[in-house]
Amino acid sequence: MNPYKPSFFKALENWLNLDSKRRPAAALALRSELEDLEGEYKQCHVRCYRRIDFPKDPGDNPRGTSTPLLNLLHTGQLEESVSSWTTESGVAMNHLEGVQKGDACVIFAYDPKPEQVWVNLDALLHSPRLAGRSPAIQSWMTQEQEVILEVPFLTPDNVYAWGGFVGSLEQLRLEAEVLGRPPEFIEKLESYLAHRSIKPGQEYWLSEERSRATAYRMQRFARERYIHPSPEA
Repeated sequence: MNPYKPSFFKALENWLNLDSKRRPAAALALRSELEDLEGEYKQCHVRCYRRIDFPKDPGDNPRGTSTPLLNLLHTGQLEESVSSWTTESGVAMNHLEGVQKGDACVIFAYDPKPEQVWVNLDALLHSPRLAGRSPAIQSWMTQEQEVILEVPFLTPDNVYAWGGFVGSLEQLRLEAEVLGRPPEFIEKLESYLAHRSIKPGQEYWLSEERSRATAYRMQRFARERYIHPSPEA
């Protein structure tokens, strides 16, 4: 069986080395090369995950320009397009070596429809026509369990995991005080955390249930306090 054309490998490698500024051009080139790809590699029957890191401080943006996270919370939708997903939630969690300080790290889960699957790169690894692939393609495709999907938008219902860092002991005590916790609770906060194997400053990922609850709680807050006008205003 003949291997895929050199242009196929070039388009695939350009996608895997994607610079976000070149995303539209890379996606267009890849789509053209995928037209003749066997149908068995354009299927995905399992849940997929995508991590997006949002800046926590919307004040970094000029007034009137809302961040994507605020858009998600305020309008209930985050516009998407052609993006890289993975079939393993752990891959998404460990991306960039874990949670990034200064960002709200959110993992979305999605069950793709057949027409939304561009290519299942994990399945494509088994194609005999993939002979001659570059080391970069080999390395990435064997580690990331990637599926390329075209998803129109995401909602708070798609939130799977919310990541961050536990505050310092001083921050946690202050928050407990603000929340009206009794003094005896605040005094014993350190032992309370230790009993639950929680260390101040450590990385955490909330469960799917708690992550989705956090998204909806923040959505209510954003709709009450949202200060950025919509782009159409």
